[in-house]
Amino acid sequence: MLWQHDIYVEFMKKVLAILCTGALLICGACKRETKDERFLHDLQLFTQKECPKFVDPNIRMDSICYDIGTRTRTEYYTVFNQLDKDSIYTNDALINPFREAIQKELKNSIQLKLYKDEGITFCYDYRSNTTGKKLLVLTFTKEDYGN
Repeated sequence: MLWQHDIYVEFMKKVLAILCTGALLICGACKRETKDERFLHDLQLFTQKECPKFVDPNIRMDSICYDIGTRTRTEYYTVFNQLDKDSIYTNDALINPFREAIQKELKNSIQLKLYKDEGITFCYDYRSNTTGKKLLVLTFTKEDYGN
């Protein structure tokens, strides 16, 4: 009789181990993705599928990245032709209207509402095609796009 009890106990241990393993797998599968993780994943997919792409004849979007730590969404661009000159980016008379136009577009963007509702920082990074040098970085916080 004792050996039957030992077999029963071993059988129950195995069943319990299988049930616990299954419960852990189910709980792991149910883990909800945070908004930040979703932003990161969505922008990685966008970059894989859509980039690089020209937004106009002189500007190519290379990628969009998301930094969870700083909660910053960065769009990386390369500029060509007449926009690929250092002197343009040191001239406030040219840069300020450009910054204001991007800020206005950001404020009015319905597509970016989910990010704006979360107070995400938006960054636009422009680099030279000929030198690879960073020419201009524009950053907008929640205070800039007012939500």
